[in-house]
Amino acid sequence: MRTLLVLLISIAGMGVLAVPAQAQTIWSRPYQPNQIALEAVVPDLPADDASAASGAAFLTATRSLNDNVELAVELPVARYATDATASTAVGNPYVGIGLSSSSRPILLELGIRIPAAPTNEALRAGQRADPGRTAAFRDESVAPSALLNGRLPLGRRASLRLRTGLTYASADRLDEEGTENRWRLPYSAQLWWNGERFMSGLSVEGRPRLSGSEPDRSTHRAVVSVMLDGGRVQPGLLAGTGLDPLVQDGRFVTVAGLTVSVSYSR
Repeated sequence: MRTLLVLLISIAGMGVLAVPAQAQTIWSRPYQPNQIALEAVVPDLPADDASAASGAAFLTATRSLNDNVELAVELPVARYATDATASTAVGNPYVGIGLSSSSRPILLELGIRIPAAPTNEALRAGQRADPGRTAAFRDESVAPSALLNGRLPLGRRASLRLRTGLTYASADRLDEEGTENRWRLPYSAQLWWNGERFMSGLSVEGRPRLSGSEPDRSTHRAVVSVMLDGGRVQPGLLAGTGLDPLVQDGRFVTVAGLTVSVSYSR
């Protein structure tokens, strides 16, 4: 917790220019208010017969009420398909509010995920396809979160976005009665480059579990994204891999996806 406090203070002390940072999703065009984004992500499902049609889609919309307050909603949907069968699951919707500073490039995201995820095969695809978010496909109770975003300009075209905070949820235990409390520490660091026609990003994100049972206690990924800066419409690609095998046994699990974001006037 001491390390987290130092990081939050460091983010809060950056910069002198207020720039919005989009809430919840980190793969669409950054620092853009009033945006609708659709992201489709296909994960590698090890030792599975899933087809390329398996994965998850995330529909996100933000609305700026003024220069300092932003509303955000997200609807996640997962699909698991083989040659013979297919199943679909609606994940845990997200509703949140972003509070930005008038003097510094920081954004505080206060949000909650509403439990909706059923227990079918689509959850396996969804859980592997939600990097950079609070958990969208977990069988948990209502999950509140508090995330702090900060932006550090690195010259005329480059910038660094840092994000961290805490999430909480409780889940029914499978082996005994009662529930377990799950505290997580999501974080991400993104290096963005704005070219004349394209935007590119290199991101590292993680979601370590601070409490709860041992299995699946953390996930870490690195993702590269490229977007065409089309003014109001920005299509893009992303590709990444899990980083957990670097510190523990396992194999690298990859993800790839398409993104499109549309900016609209307030």
